Amino acid sequence: MILLLSTLLTSCVRAPRYQPPSVTAPTTWKNSTDTTFAAPQTNPAPASAAAAELPRQPTVPAWWSIFQDDELARLEQQVLAANYSLKAAVARVEQARANVTVVNSYRSPVVALNPQAYRQRLSAYRPLPIASTNGPQAINQTQFYLPLNVSYEVDVWGRLRRNVQAAEADEQASEEDLRTVQLSLTADAAGYYFDLRGLDAELLVLDSARQARVESLQLTQARNQAGVDNEIAMRRAETELANVDAGIVEVRRQRAGLEAALATLTGQPASQFALVPRPGPLLIPRVPAAVPASLLARRPDLRRTERQLAALNARADAARLARLPTVQLNGFVGPLSSALGDLPKVADSYAYYVGGGISIPIFNGGRLRANQQIVERQYDEQAAQYRQTALVAFQEVETSLANVQQSAAQLTVQQRALRSARLAGLLTKERYRAGLTSYFEVVDADRQTLEAARLVVQNQANELSYTVQLIRALGGGWE
Repeated sequence: MILLLSTLLTSCVRAPRYQPPSVTAPTTWKNSTDTTFAAPQTNPAPASAAAAELPRQPTVPAWWSIFQDDELARLEQQVLAANYSLKAAVARVEQARANVTVVNSYRSPVVALNPQAYRQRLSAYRPLPIASTNGPQAINQTQFYLPLNVSYEVDVWGRLRRNVQAAEADEQASEEDLRTVQLSLTADAAGYYFDLRGLDAELLVLDSARQARVESLQLTQARNQAGVDNEIAMRRAETELANVDAGIVEVRRQRAGLEAALATLTGQPASQFALVPRPGPLLIPRVPAAVPASLLARRPDLRRTERQLAALNARADAARLARLPTVQLNGFVGPLSSALGDLPKVADSYAYYVGGGISIPIFNGGRLRANQQIVERQYDEQAAQYRQTALVAFQEVETSLANVQQSAAQLTVQQRALRSARLAGLLTKERYRAGLTSYFEVVDADRQTLEAARLVVQNQANELSYTVQLIRALGGGWE
């Protein structure tokens, strides 16, 4: 009968092997500039399968090296070494690792030494009193006991093993969360850095424009004093100079905010952090024309969500196995004596107990079944979240590719506009000096030239930021 019951229960405990939800990843990107990869494959590989094949990495790859900027590399190292959000993520990983040890400990016997000493008095009218010629008598007892207690749950169905698998998956999810934080912080630092360098380049443009405005003011003042031009031109020149000065103040205000944000990312007080202005040219790295969609599986947020799914799957299985009988072994051994001095006489004073039992759940108000259903529904929720996260990832890559591609095209057009604006400005000033046009046309030409120059450097900074966003969307690179 016991053999038949064991066979039936064993057939019930087998659960299907865990498989992550299938998410079909695109094999090509719609916004890729290389048309040779435009034809989609018939059977694209699931992103979850690709993620399972990738080894976990302790840190995010040094993707910022493609920009070949030593200052950026130094900042990124400071972020990885000193950022407090990153330190908190590292602490969460350590907590998860310790939790694996805690959960795994339930699969081992529990051994405890429990010394005991007590004195008690038994009533003279207790059940089954000792016969005595003097009638019922109370008894005083003293006892010293040094037992070594052992208890052990036999993991017959694998419930404890499933709990360990869930804890290990939680640890892996925390490691992926650490990589997510690393990628997010390093991308934020690079974005702030390139925005700041863009402002440095814009300040260079404004400084050059200011010098031109000063020269124009001097010219109009001389012409006004000579009676060649009226005072209106001089006042317009003063207005344009003041406008440029106001623009310089605004850009410096924005730069101060970005510098403070970088300070926080690097774990430093904003008051003690400074980044020396460097208004040199902004170098934009070349983005590969076609990015393999399989790289999407490198995204740590997707890998973290998949590991959370694996943990919930193991917990659902453990909740199902909790409805089956449990086998518990226990016992104790140790000296027992009414005199403390007799405890060392172990050969005569020791007592022991060895036993075990089976606990069979019969009725608990549906609690065990409900616990199983809760975890199963949590798994369904997480599976939907996993697929949603994958869709968002595809969206971010496509958007970033489009931004990089279109900003490059926009930069080409803006550079052409800048060349034309500068030529028009030179011609207008020559005509003004020759007395063939009014100063209003000079003002208009200077404004157009300044606006075009600022748009060029702003677009260069935007293209760098879009490149960073693309790297972030791809999970830290495209190698």
